[in-house]
Amino acid sequence: MGPTKVIIKNEALYDVKTGKLIQDGLKTHKEIEDFAKHRYITLPVVDKQCRPWLLDEQPVYCLRGSRYETMDDKVVHLARCPDCGGMGIRDDETMVESDCIRCISCGHEFDTRLEMMES
Repeated sequence: MGPTKVIIKNEALYDVKTGKLIQDGLKTHKEIEDFAKHRYITLPVVDKQCRPWLLDEQPVYCLRGSRYETMDDKVVHLARCPDCGGMGIRDDETMVESDCIRCISCGHEFDTRLEMMES
């Protein structure tokens, strides 16, 4: 049992599973983030331009820093693009020495293991 997943609609936060209103009157993304920091809720992942990540038209949520889930609790293997903050999906072409991920927003290709070793 993790935090409550919420969705943002018309300056308000709603529980994804029940549709129940959690809070309204949140005009900016900063207000929404500040509200979420003090509650046991999780917001949809967004890129650097505050556009939500959508996988099969469902918002994606990040739990525990690197675990990504859809709203129906399905674990998905994604990564954040280091350039635009968009959703990176593993390439179909598998290579032994590489774990290539491609951002669906900007097309940037990156290798998460290589980037972790460089930092």
